[in-house]
Amino acid sequence: MDMVSREKLAMLAGCDDARLLEIERLGIIEPGTNGYAVSDVSRLRLVMALEEAGIGLDQLAEGLQRQVFSLEFASQLIFDPVTISETSIGEAMVDSAIDLADINALRSSAGLPLLGPEQPLREDDAEFMQLIAQCAALGASADGMQRVLRVSGQSMRRCIDAMRDLFRGEVEDPMLNAGLSYREVLAAGAAKRLALQRIGVRVLFLLQRRILEEAVFDNVVGRLQDALHEQGLDSGRGDEEMPAVAFADLAGFTALTHDIGDARAAEKAARFEALAQQLSLSCGGRIIKPLGDGVMMLFPDAGAAVETSLSLVEQCSAHELPEVRCGVATGQVVPRDGDIFGRTVNLAARIVAAAEPSQILVCGSTHGATADERQDLDFSALDPKPLKGFSDPVPLFSVDRKL
Repeated sequence: MDMVSREKLAMLAGCDDARLLEIERLGIIEPGTNGYAVSDVSRLRLVMALEEAGIGLDQLAEGLQRQVFSLEFASQLIFDPVTISETSIGEAMVDSAIDLADINALRSSAGLPLLGPEQPLREDDAEFMQLIAQCAALGASADGMQRVLRVSGQSMRRCIDAMRDLFRGEVEDPMLNAGLSYREVLAAGAAKRLALQRIGVRVLFLLQRRILEEAVFDNVVGRLQDALHEQGLDSGRGDEEMPAVAFADLAGFTALTHDIGDARAAEKAARFEALAQQLSLSCGGRIIKPLGDGVMMLFPDAGAAVETSLSLVEQCSAHELPEVRCGVATGQVVPRDGDIFGRTVNLAARIVAAAEPSQILVCGSTHGATADERQDLDFSALDPKPLKGFSDPVPLFSVDRKL
């Protein structure tokens, strides 16, 4: 088994010496005879993530001592891809637990071409079939796998299309504008194309691994918090704040498209999405999905959603964007296939539709969660508004920064 020194463990996990000493003292992570196991890096990072989420080291140590949970699983949080050998479709299907029709249904969900029985099999197709069979053996349903592949395929295609557009716009077009022929452009761009492809594939892998890591730690932290709560070992902070959903869109975008043309309007929409992503991430939120001239964002609490909405409205002019309007609702959401659903989402969507340009409207729950905490904000109660899909008029508040 590979071993690492104490100093190496701390460096790889990004842990300071005092923190590691306390973790050792409590027996949460302990060295072996020859040092620490490489898997202790993941365990230590998980311990730090739990502490940052509000679980004290004393609570964690007691939970381990009482065997509420174990950290032995930490070395299995992230997996590495496996290698495969060349084979034909016919050879691959001989011992497969899934038939070709099922494989093609899954491939179709991901936007991949269908396979025929006489077709030569690519390496990635062979591995795809092997991995699908493994998922099925572990209990994953065909419908569940199709949902994941559909979302993954759509997201990946958007990433690849953006990479293609970058190459066309920043490598090929300048050469064409300089007078090179298409033949010359294609020849001159070949070396750059291959180099950028290698870089792009690696960057996508690194991004996917990082986002997967965050999702795994988030899920594990939630499970361990539940385990500690059931054993009476929670921090006494009370229930976590409800998440908040914010919709933001560019006011008058249809008219803008007519005035300046599709291409320039698309550039402004892309600039708006980039700004929304930057501001939401800075407040601990994220974009769930772009909506052409708008975005839907999810935040851990109402305050973060309101702060991002205010910043969006304030910064649109500096980024040469039309006025932005925002709607925020706070409450439970239902996650599904990378998207979110439920009454809170529907309410936020209806609220933004009722907002005026440069206005931020929030529901009563959002107001209640932020008004007392944010003395720098000015909330104005509006007359309850009838919103589509809601039987009774909904109380709303507009929000601005106090001058």
